[in-house]
Amino acid sequence: MMSLNKIRRSRGRQKGVAIVEFTLSFVVLIPLLLGVFVFGFRLIRSLQMQQVVRDLAHMYIRGINFRNSGPISNAQTMAQSFDLTAGGQSLIILSTMRIVTQADCDAANPTKPVGTHCTNLNAPAFVEQLTIGNTGLSISGYTAASSFGTPPVQADKTVLASDMANTASAASKLGTSMTLKPGEFAYVCEMITATPSLNIPGFSGSPQVYARAIF
Repeated sequence: MMSLNKIRRSRGRQKGVAIVEFTLSFVVLIPLLLGVFVFGFRLIRSLQMQQVVRDLAHMYIRGINFRNSGPISNAQTMAQSFDLTAGGQSLIILSTMRIVTQADCDAANPTKPVGTHCTNLNAPAFVEQLTIGNTGLSISGYTAASSFGTPPVQADKTVLASDMANTASAASKLGTSMTLKPGEFAYVCEMITATPSLNIPGFSGSPQVYARAIF
């Protein structure tokens, strides 16, 4: 029969192994739990942002002029939990795009023969691009900007016909989201929000949330 001392030593070794295994499991479980926590809250933020961009996009396509202080204030109220101020943590980008036609090319290049092709013929191009919020928002070294590109705009935020027809832009990415026909317009509302409080270096990726609506 096994002596009492041997039984005690055996149980002690088992307890020691269990403690080591429990400690090692925490090395994996704690980052996993924190990651689930962070991505869960980011998902909630994303759903809230999606509602904001859809509402603002509906206002935009109905002709609300977000160059004016009134509509800008309304947008900030709608997104009040996202700090949509000049020095805040969020940026709204409103863009209008349409297909560049041959008539656009001819009007933008009066010195060239009629019918001459231009850079963006039959491709989507920006008509205007407006911003609300922190236009200098920087997230982990990345300056917040539209996923479709940043066109050269005038003081009134519109794009010159010559730039629309001849300036290569990332608006061609619109083709992967929807198909435009000549004469049709695409209205895009994008929102970028920094989430520094929801960040675990090495586990949670870039501390930002992005949402957009296209009509």
